[in-house]
Amino acid sequence: MAVFEAVVPALVGLELTGPEPGNGTRLRIPPGTPLLVECAGGRLTGKTTLLKALEERYAERLPQAYADLGRADFGRPGLALPAENEAPRLSNASHTSDLLFHVRYELSRRANRFGGGLSFPRLTQGLLAITSWQAVGLGELEAAGRRLESLLRESQPDAQARRNKVAGWIRQVAPNLGAAAGLGPGVNELVASLADVVATELLGARANRNGLRWWAERRVSAQGEANVQLSELARAFRGGAQDRESAERHLLAALLADIDDHYTWARLKNRLPRPLLLLDNAHTPLGRPVLETLTRVWHEESVRTRPGVVVTALDREPAVPDPESTAPSTRNAAGPFWRADRPQTADGWTVRLPLAQLTLDEVKRMFGTDHPAPDTAQLIHRLSAGRAGIAHGLVQAGRRAVRLGTDTGPRALLDLPADDEPDTPVHERLLRLLVPDDTARTRLAYFSPALDYEAAHGLGSAYPPGDDGALRVQETIRLLERDRWGTRPWPGTGAPFVGDPALRALLGHQLAARLDATPGAEPWHDIHETLRDRYAPRTAGGQPDDRFLHHALAVLDTGTVVRALHQRLARQDAATWLAALNLVCAAPHPPRNLAPATARPEDCPACGSTRAPVHQAIDLLVRGLWQQSHPLAPPDQRLIDSVQLQLLTLAQHSGPADQTVFFRAYDTWPQLLRRWIQAPHLPIRGESPR
Repeated sequence: MAVFEAVVPALVGLELTGPEPGNGTRLRIPPGTPLLVECAGGRLTGKTTLLKALEERYAERLPQAYADLGRADFGRPGLALPAENEAPRLSNASHTSDLLFHVRYELSRRANRFGGGLSFPRLTQGLLAITSWQAVGLGELEAAGRRLESLLRESQPDAQARRNKVAGWIRQVAPNLGAAAGLGPGVNELVASLADVVATELLGARANRNGLRWWAERRVSAQGEANVQLSELARAFRGGAQDRESAERHLLAALLADIDDHYTWARLKNRLPRPLLLLDNAHTPLGRPVLETLTRVWHEESVRTRPGVVVTALDREPAVPDPESTAPSTRNAAGPFWRADRPQTADGWTVRLPLAQLTLDEVKRMFGTDHPAPDTAQLIHRLSAGRAGIAHGLVQAGRRAVRLGTDTGPRALLDLPADDEPDTPVHERLLRLLVPDDTARTRLAYFSPALDYEAAHGLGSAYPPGDDGALRVQETIRLLERDRWGTRPWPGTGAPFVGDPALRALLGHQLAARLDATPGAEPWHDIHETLRDRYAPRTAGGQPDDRFLHHALAVLDTGTVVRALHQRLARQDAATWLAALNLVCAAPHPPRNLAPATARPEDCPACGSTRAPVHQAIDLLVRGLWQQSHPLAPPDQRLIDSVQLQLLTLAQHSGPADQTVFFRAYDTWPQLLRRWIQAPHLPIRGESPR
């Protein structure tokens, strides 16, 4: 993967290129400034796995810090910071400042291969300033104490010793607490005391003086020496939103300045690699402000040596794997990842790489020496849409079934026990990962048959059973938007309510499995009857909507579907008719115990008989194409041959113009069905399948 082989080595200075006499290899440092690399992808595409793999790969090679920006503890349980619901009430804390406490500690640790960690005098002094507490309540003092303890984690591993040390510091600066209440004039004395007592002990006198010199030149306020500037920093941090953001930018600038100061001419000459920051979930409400502040500081500050930064974010992605795509990705990224010029905006410092979808060969290799039933790997590749997390869960369930000698056929795939939860079907395990909230997941399952928002809203008046949320459809729409679920439009009708094919297939399977236990699968029938009624003809003798027939097929009312399509054949051109067939045969498949609707063969308005060749062809075409379009259906040569034969029959019984369209479908659809293309994505007029 290019992130491992090219991107990160270039960012941190480990890119070895070509021989050099007497040294074997030489290190090429690209000119200019490194970019912030953002790797984006959908749910379970391997974003966190990518960062964890980078963290492990470079664990002993360079200073690094990992942080999950979507969590209050940054994905490090036990981090000595306030609880998520406590932090907003504290004036001396923010998610950005807590991140800097964490990053300072992580980068201070020793990287075994390259000697000691970094020192952060400027950042430490800034963090001490904003941590200066007000004597207005116990919460501020306790929170400040916890943050002071975090400054000692590297030098003092024992927790009790850290607490004792912090208590001693607080006693030393205690005379200034009263004067500092409300951040009045006495805050200058408090900040000075913290710098003298705490920073000197943490950093040493010389580093402390150098850091203060930087703050004196920083000009947080119009004038004043270092302690005045740090006091103004504390005031800004406790001010309004814009003032706090400004203070956070000063703190991030201090981080960059400390890193730059560490990389002296001698260290650069000796090829000391730069630090690596790995920031996960930057798309979250907690993460977005941090990343926006970081990119702005990256744009505004002029420092020579910067860390490598790799960020992951949730984003929409292609709905299905495309082996012919040449779009940039983390698999074939070639850069450049440095800029010699200065972009006009902060956003210009970010290069975005979509996470690569798995190829079929990669899915096959995941099985190792286990041999599942034929077509299983291809089915997983299509069903997962190339998402690594979904494919991994399905492959592991399949491998477990192979080893236990149970059914591993494609139709049984989603009901196999999950490898890490043998009492849970793998489809349920995957859905819990994709949609963790139980209520949201249940709502999505019940709304998944809807073809549009209005249809989902119609279901929302009665489903899910027992859910009395007044805005449950709106909340579900917000969830789909917030989690950036992609959509794959259906030709001629837009995207269904749940537009991501992988999510829709898993939800549909779960709903059918849940309702299969109900006698007669009545809830399934009721859901699709509710949806079908929305599209019923409004006048006597009116033609049913394509969506009406879609839901009719979902409750096994095949007779109604065939009669309606036969009647339309004489009134519609072949292209419009095939488009309707495409939508109808994309209908979800019902629970196994749903009884077929009562057949009424005598009242076909087009022919009055089921023996007519065209009527029989339409009947077999609908049944065959619907079965072949099941999400768990691999190409079935018998069904495909039947679909081809029925299309030929329709071509033979059509006029010249329609005959051309039907014959083209006869010629191309079987090839596409063998390539795993299904309704509703079969092309009508020779266009490429979507």
